[in-house]
Amino acid sequence: MIENPDDISTSGFVPSSEYAVSGRFSGHSELPSRGYCRLFKAQRNGQWFVLKALKPECQQDLVYQGMLEKEYDLMMQLNHPNIVRIYSKEEEPVAGVCMVMEYVDGRTLGDFLEENPPQNVRESVTRQILEAIGYCHGKQIIHRDLKPSNILVTFNGNSVKLIDFGLSDSDRYAVLKEPAYTKAYAAPEQLSGAEVDNRTDLYAFGLILKQLFPNRYGRVVRKCLQPKKENRYSSAEEVMRAMESCAKRRKVMPWRIVITVAAVVLSVLLFFLYMNRETTVPLQPSTELPSSVRDTVFLASPSQTHSQKDTPLPAHEEESDQSYVIEKPLTTVSSSVDPQAVVARQQRNDSILNTIKQGENHEQEALENAIYNFKFTIDSMFKPVDLYVKSDEVKTSNILRDLIYIAEYRSKIRECQIRSQLPKSKRNSFFNYANDQIEAKKRSYTQKYPAIIKYPNEQQVREPEKYQLIWEQSQKYQQEGQKLYLEWKRLMSSIH
Repeated sequence: MIENPDDISTSGFVPSSEYAVSGRFSGHSELPSRGYCRLFKAQRNGQWFVLKALKPECQQDLVYQGMLEKEYDLMMQLNHPNIVRIYSKEEEPVAGVCMVMEYVDGRTLGDFLEENPPQNVRESVTRQILEAIGYCHGKQIIHRDLKPSNILVTFNGNSVKLIDFGLSDSDRYAVLKEPAYTKAYAAPEQLSGAEVDNRTDLYAFGLILKQLFPNRYGRVVRKCLQPKKENRYSSAEEVMRAMESCAKRRKVMPWRIVITVAAVVLSVLLFFLYMNRETTVPLQPSTELPSSVRDTVFLASPSQTHSQKDTPLPAHEEESDQSYVIEKPLTTVSSSVDPQAVVARQQRNDSILNTIKQGENHEQEALENAIYNFKFTIDSMFKPVDLYVKSDEVKTSNILRDLIYIAEYRSKIRECQIRSQLPKSKRNSFFNYANDQIEAKKRSYTQKYPAIIKYPNEQQVREPEKYQLIWEQSQKYQQEGQKLYLEWKRLMSSIH
C-alpha cells in the first residue's frame, strides 16, 4: 500500500549539529556602512537581527549620541510593512549601545534596478515606496535622506523596506534641526538651509521615480522636481493619484494615436484620389464658342495631346478670356496651346519632387552614419568596464556599478552630441536606437557576471585598509558619474 505523500508524519526538519538557540547575540559579522554608525548582523533565539551602533570614534560625542537616540525615538513610532522595524535599544558586548532592528535579506534599490526588473515589478516597488513615505508623513516624520541606497528590496517577493532614519526629523523635536541631506538627492531648500517639510521628501522621490521609469511619468517627475516647494505635490497620496492618471492616459493614448493616424492617412488618400481622378470637364457655352476655343487640349503628359469637339462648359467655370486650366496634374483649355510652357511646368514639378527625394535620402544617410558611428562609440565608452571585470584584482559590485554608471552617461552625452547634428525628422529615431543600445549593453554585464552583481564582494575584503581604498575609489567614481549626469541633463535641455 502506497503511503499518503502529504501525511504530516512524513514531514520534518533535517537534523543538524549546527542548530543552536541562545538568548544572547552571537555570530556577529560587520556589514558595510558609512557615516557615524556601524552595523552588525547577529542572531538571537534562532533569528537574524541588525545591530546599529555608533563607531568607536563617535561614541563619546554628545551630538552623535543624541542623533542615535532621536533615530530610535522616531523609529519606535513607525510600524509599517514597508519600513524596517526596530525592536529595542540595548547594550551589547560587541556592538556596545545599539538599536536592535529587523534584518532584511535584500539589495538596495540601485542594485535592484541593475537587474532590469519588468514593468509590473517596478510599479509595485514604486507604490510601496510612496506608501511608506505617506505613512511617515502621516506620523509628522520627514525622512530627509531618501535615496536608492536607503531603500531595500527583498529577494523574496520584492518587498520594499525603507531604512536609515538617522537624519530624520519631526515637528516635536527642538534639537538637531541642522540641515542634513545627501547632496545628489537634496531639494533646493535643503541646500540653502531653508525650512523643510514633506514636500522635501517628494523632491527626492521625483529623482528616484526618474530612475525607476526613465521614459514614463515625465509630468509627475517634473512637478516633483519643481525648485519651489509650493509648486510640488502636497502629499504622497497626490503623487500616487497623478501617477494613476498618467497610467490611464497611457493606456488610452495608443488608441487615440491609431485613430488620428488612420484619419490622416484616409484624408491623404482621399486628397490624392481627388487630385488624380480622370479629369474630363465638359464645355457647355450658352452660345456657339469660337472655333479657336473648340480645339481643346488635355495633356496627361507633355508629349500627349487629345482634341475634343463641342465640349460643354459649366456656367461657374466661364471666363471672359476664354482660357481654362484644370490640373491633372496639368490640364489646359486655351485658345492658343503652348506645349513648351506645359513641358517647362512639368519639368519644374519633376525638379521639386527630385529635390524632396534627395533631401529624404540625405536625411536617411545621415541617420545611418550616426548609427554606424555610435556603434563604435558605445564600445569605447564601456571599455573600462570590460577591463575591470577581466582584471585580477578583487572585484566589488559597487565599483562595477559605478563604472557602468560612468560609461552609461558618457554614451548618453555622445548620443546628445550626435543627435544635435541630425535633421530634426531623424532625431527621435536615433534617440530610441541609442538608448536601446545603452540598455542592452548594461544588461549584458548583468548576464555575463551575475556573481559580481548579486552580492557585495566587498564584505569578503577583511583588511580595513583594502576596503578603505575600495570605498574611496567608489566615491571618486560616483563624483565623476554625477558630473557626467549633470552634463547630460544640460545637453538634453539644449536640444529640446
